[in-house]
Amino acid sequence: MPRKQILALSALLICFQASVNAASITVDGNLADWGLKRNGNANDWTPNPLLVPPNQYKVEDQTGLNTRLFPGWGGQAYDAEAIYTFVDSNSLYIALVTGLSPNTPDNPAANSYGPGDFAIDFGGDGSFEFGVETTGANKGKVYQVVAWDYGLWDTDGEYNPNNPDLAHPTSIKSGTQVGIGQLIYTNSWFTNMGEYIQDKHYVIEAAIPLSVFDGFSGKFDVHWTMNCANDAIWADPILPGTVSEPTSIALLALGLFAMAAKRKPAALLTA
Repeated sequence: MPRKQILALSALLICFQASVNAASITVDGNLADWGLKRNGNANDWTPNPLLVPPNQYKVEDQTGLNTRLFPGWGGQAYDAEAIYTFVDSNSLYIALVTGLSPNTPDNPAANSYGPGDFAIDFGGDGSFEFGVETTGANKGKVYQVVAWDYGLWDTDGEYNPNNPDLAHPTSIKSGTQVGIGQLIYTNSWFTNMGEYIQDKHYVIEAAIPLSVFDGFSGKFDVHWTMNCANDAIWADPILPGTVSEPTSIALLALGLFAMAAKRKPAALLTA
């Protein structure tokens, strides 16, 4: 292969490796490795596109003391602001930003509701086969779920705890543990993220080994809400098997270089 092609191929491999290295997550509650910022601007919520394509995150930042969320009410204290997902060959990574403190008491009699668990639904059929605990002694544990608890709101967003919307499971009620991942729910709040610069934010960050999903594949939903289901949020990653866009572009370029390297010596032999 000519020296120029070798140099170009080496440069491409370095760039590709750099993009892979950029796509590394440390579960520590710091969102900088997701490409997120704290500049007091709306684009603070936009992640690194090499890591999180548009269909794998959702932002619903709201503010106020008692504003309408979805499906219920609650304002900033119950705001599920953003969720981000990333899947590599080993793990599912999740980052969630919320106005809900991990220390919020779960005391419905006092109109106080604690954090819920991550609910994972393969196939988008509402079955929510897996759950990840986010608080307590079992946080980070992954369960194949038999039954879920639900919130206070029906499918029309009306207060109706006797007929809750089953699209928004809150906490794991029963199930079988199938594994454990890393999970942190930050106790310290921060501000200046997004345009509502005074709002307080907390982070739930997790890394779940893909081995717990043995037998499941394809697109799935990662859902989260609190135990009242005042505000639900979800994203739709895909398990490995489909090459992501940045990777496919790099592989295509490598293929073109390889084809060019094969053709040029052949042309020299026939000249």
